[in-house]
Amino acid sequence: MNRMLGMLPFLAAVFIDLFSFGLMYPVIVILFRNVAADHSYGPATLNLLLSLTFSLFPLGMFFGASLLGDLSDALGRRRTLLICMTGLGLAYTLMFLGVETRFLALLLIGRLVSGLMAGAAPIAQAAMMDHSRPEERGRDMSRVVLVNCLALASAPAAGGVLTDIWLPLPLLVTMILCGAVFLLIYRAKFAEMPSRSALTFSWRRPMTNFVLAAQHPRIRWLALAFFLFQFGFAIYYVYVIVLMGNVYRLEPSYLGLFSATLGVGFVVGSTLFYRILAKLIPNEVRACGLSLVLCGVFVLFSAGAGEIWQWPIVFLAAVTNCACYIALLSLISGAASTDSQGWAMGIGSAAVALAFFLSGLIANALAVIPLPAILALGGIVVVASALPLLLLRQPMSRAESI
Repeated sequence: MNRMLGMLPFLAAVFIDLFSFGLMYPVIVILFRNVAADHSYGPATLNLLLSLTFSLFPLGMFFGASLLGDLSDALGRRRTLLICMTGLGLAYTLMFLGVETRFLALLLIGRLVSGLMAGAAPIAQAAMMDHSRPEERGRDMSRVVLVNCLALASAPAAGGVLTDIWLPLPLLVTMILCGAVFLLIYRAKFAEMPSRSALTFSWRRPMTNFVLAAQHPRIRWLALAFFLFQFGFAIYYVYVIVLMGNVYRLEPSYLGLFSATLGVGFVVGSTLFYRILAKLIPNEVRACGLSLVLCGVFVLFSAGAGEIWQWPIVFLAAVTNCACYIALLSLISGAASTDSQGWAMGIGSAAVALAFFLSGLIANALAVIPLPAILALGGIVVVASALPLLLLRQPMSRAESI
């Protein structure tokens, strides 16, 4: 019991990191639907603001992950986690004020800051592993997975239900949660690892992973597949919520439940479907390719489906998405040597951030491209992401793992 209480600050940091991400999409869609009804902005300006609102968070995340990693090395994990919680609290304060006053510049600044600070989860997980004995690490990581699942499933539902009560309420609740987690971390008693380096940061650092990946004869194709997969699914993730909110006019609570269905699909995919698939198809490349094609087909179905069919489709797309995600990261890790695991795994977070940034820019074209066409584009890109795997049929040579 005492050990579980000792892990609580880390688990809370993992939870708030994912919860704050999933909470925002129903809020953004409802906010811009209301702003459009007020005729405060012209269609072109409104689409530009929506594009920025979607894109600034992953842009901040793209650069923030490296920044927080450098801070963790220089200042220690406790201080870095406190900085993350302070930054997230400030970001949600700005977004709360922006939504309440309809001064959207504050919302945009808050989205960028929240992206820069959206790296608490990996730091908290690393801190947990620092304080876990070898025989405890498996159990502790299972707790992290459970917390991730709870955050993914609960955040969109909470965002929708709270928005139904009062539009800025989800942001206010997140501000309070950030403050509570800050206090938990501040008062926690755990040994801090010594600082390992002086603080240095270069804006080029996030690009390093892509350069290293391009130079590796096997990882270059896996990284390309992973990026295309993430880009295609990011298009679907963002714009199927826009479709349900703006075309089918779902109320905030139902929009939150729709997003929560996506979260439940992620949970089922990571805890059940991937294990079944791995048993049925031991060849990981083939299993990954099948999952990518299935995921892309489900996304393509959404482009022509009616409102009722979107619910089972979003669940199935999320289930297959998680299998793709796990399989691709496993393949990337297996292709990298022991001393290259750091940058190899960094490809994942960098690709996700870049994919969501680019998908957000598509909002600028909403006035001229129908939403079903955008969803179809996402499905085509996901299916196409299986093509680089055709180059991986040959077994990996020893030289390729260097």
